[in-house]
Amino acid sequence: MKINKSYKYRIYPNVKQKILIAKTFGCVRMYWNLSVAEFNKHSIEYNPKYLTAKQFRDEYEFPKEVSHGAIQQKKRDFEKAKAQYFNKKRKKSLGRMKFKSRHKSKDSFRMTNNKFKFKKGKLKIEKLGLIKFDNHRPLPEDCKLMSVTVSKDRCGDYFASINFELEIQAKKKVINDNVGIDLGLSSIATLSNGMQFGNPKRFRESQSKLKRAQQHLSRKKKGSGRYLKQKLKVAKIHRKISRQREWHLHNISRYIVDNFNEIGMEDLNVQGMMKNRKLAKSLADSSMSMLKTMIQYKQKEYGKEVVQIGRFEASTKECHVCKHTQDMKLSDRIFECGNCGLTMDRDVQAARVIRNKSVGVNADYNRTRSNSKTLHPLVVVKRIA
Repeated sequence: MKINKSYKYRIYPNVKQKILIAKTFGCVRMYWNLSVAEFNKHSIEYNPKYLTAKQFRDEYEFPKEVSHGAIQQKKRDFEKAKAQYFNKKRKKSLGRMKFKSRHKSKDSFRMTNNKFKFKKGKLKIEKLGLIKFDNHRPLPEDCKLMSVTVSKDRCGDYFASINFELEIQAKKKVINDNVGIDLGLSSIATLSNGMQFGNPKRFRESQSKLKRAQQHLSRKKKGSGRYLKQKLKVAKIHRKISRQREWHLHNISRYIVDNFNEIGMEDLNVQGMMKNRKLAKSLADSSMSMLKTMIQYKQKEYGKEVVQIGRFEASTKECHVCKHTQDMKLSDRIFECGNCGLTMDRDVQAARVIRNKSVGVNADYNRTRSNSKTLHPLVVVKRIA
């Protein structure tokens, strides 16, 4: 089967290349903003006239300094966004397209496979030339290059994300155990076999350090040299939190995918849950959506899909043995069935309901897996049942 993957590399452009990359960021941002401004004029009386990439280069002089392919790709991105806006089959309508700011938006541009290649151990991109990069993970030999995205993060580091297409054979799983997963806040994931993965709460443990850095930033004169230095320190704290969280989620998702056959989860409305101001910070810190996404794309390596139950299906309130439904408060951590008398941990009970409704009942709770993949020792995990 064919899959699309991306490898992200740190690149080290020289001074001239940095200037040219900054100009490319500015050109694609300007083209997008001109297109959005024209799009927002759309009405019954007025039919927008969008500039093509060639017309944009002819009207202004500075876009001729950068690659034509970057502007062409931004035009394709705009056409795709415009088509999604007018798509009547979408379940949720999109709002008006927004302008991109040089201060708030992430700087990036994308180019197709005929605009870059690897040469002499370096990455060669049109107009930029040869760029040094950290080749920590070589690309597969038989892959087909699709595109490259050059980006710059808030800390001033440059990256190149190489997207490629690869023909692979789906891996086979030797374990037949199915599992249901209940996502939460105190424990980020509880499995139907009783395993519970802790939530390290990376943001909260760095919150005091971040608070002091932001207080120092607020005292600096905006735009000054000291302001920019302190702004960089704040950005580095945010980046460290993000990388710590991703490392933890990658370990959990890889363990689950490698050690279970079919995986069942619930379709959570995280965006709606974020509107609760008492839980919003904890929800953002747990990154449940990111964990779910990681499990889904890693499960595809085995040619399988993650089975989801509806978001309105009863999982916490329903008994997995007799299917009796009863009310439960958020403070109730032990599930006591009023019909069959089952007593067990609330999260494990919910995970088993999710498993039963999604992937069926064939899990072996007490089996010792000598051939299973192990977790990193820094990942907090405990067994409840």
